[in-house]
Amino acid sequence: MDEPGTDDLIARVRAGEIERFADLIRRHQHDVRLVVGALLRDLRSTEDLVQQAFVNAYQHLDRFRPGADFAAWIKTIARNLARMELRARSREGRRLAAYQALLESRWRDEAEAQRQESAVGDALRACRETIGGDADLALSMRYEQGRPFGEISARLGRSVEAVRQLLFRVRLSLRDCVQKRLSES
Repeated sequence: MDEPGTDDLIARVRAGEIERFADLIRRHQHDVRLVVGALLRDLRSTEDLVQQAFVNAYQHLDRFRPGADFAAWIKTIARNLARMELRARSREGRRLAAYQALLESRWRDEAEAQRQESAVGDALRACRETIGGDADLALSMRYEQGRPFGEISARLGRSVEAVRQLLFRVRLSLRDCVQKRLSES
């Protein structure tokens, strides 16, 4: 018994014999797999898209013109799916590359920030060693111990405003010293 032609199989599927679509799949599956595989070069994705191509063909079988080349039609569907997959991969690749660049930039920035923070800390410690007396005690009480100005002024025997002025001048002096040390290194 002769196998039915492609047009006959399609007519039967359209008439309700949906199990006959399996015959179309068997006839064209290898060629569709070759087309998709050549574009994707990925076995798992190829198998998924071959399957999707036949699902799409079945869903749109009413659009197929009797007498047209079914093999060319199904391969066109498969090629279009493969191209869409490649575009999606490309977009995903660009997104991943941008994300990777962002992470690398942040790591570099963080590493640079840590390096600068370390350099500033080293410079500040060196500059702090040049300060003595009431200025050093005021700095320690205010910024290391978190003491209020009133307590510092009582300890130093100065007015609150005098302590504020002292700390202001010391901060300016430290800033200038740190900047000078950083520019030298």
